[in-house]
Amino acid sequence: MSETKYLKCPCLKCGGPIEFPAHGIGLAVSCPHRAQRTTLFAPPSASHSPASPESPARAANPIPGPDAVPEEPTANAATETGATRPKSRLTQAALLILLLAVSAGLLSYWRQFIRERPLEGTRNPSAQSLQPAAATNPAPEKATSPPAASKPPKSIDDLKPGPIVLEKTKGSSLVYAVGVLKNDSEHQRFGVNIELELSDSRGNRVGMAKDYRAVLEPGQQWRFRALVLDSKAVSARVVRIREEE
Repeated sequence: MSETKYLKCPCLKCGGPIEFPAHGIGLAVSCPHRAQRTTLFAPPSASHSPASPESPARAANPIPGPDAVPEEPTANAATETGATRPKSRLTQAALLILLLAVSAGLLSYWRQFIRERPLEGTRNPSAQSLQPAAATNPAPEKATSPPAASKPPKSIDDLKPGPIVLEKTKGSSLVYAVGVLKNDSEHQRFGVNIELELSDSRGNRVGMAKDYRAVLEPGQQWRFRALVLDSKAVSARVVRIREEE
């Protein structure tokens, strides 16, 4: 019996070597390296003699399989070089013109500066003639503007609340104590807290409600909404207003 001849060829997808029996040439198999489909083919060393001039070229470029995609032809390098030469020449010419324009501008500015600058040791006669007049006519004093009126200091009494009513939210059982608090001052107020005392129909205290405002601008009105947790409450009044410093 003759021994089975084994060949080796690279995978058409990943390039990994694959060893197979000689009778498997042309079969589509799964690559043992990355499990991709590839076609087995005879390596150049087995199908051509070493003296053949085509062997090196085929060794570098193996026979493509049926799944291989042909490469697109590249553009002519000589044509690309010839197309870019006019652009580079135009760029060089534009840079040269720009450099000449900047140089001419600097030269003109330097000449004008030299002409306007007086020589050392010389005096301007017009300046000498004006010196006595300046001595006899002293500069007027600057008019002083009246001091700006200072703002009155902050006071918690500047935060003035209005009437408060209890409102029930539509489609819900939540009740809020709603009212307006006005900043009747020229100062910004920060961290304003308002505390309300809740009373029932007999005037007895049944709980508290609170609301908070981060910033209240001068002259601004804040419509607060304090959540009422006691169902017996029918009225509310302000018991405390404080501001965070």
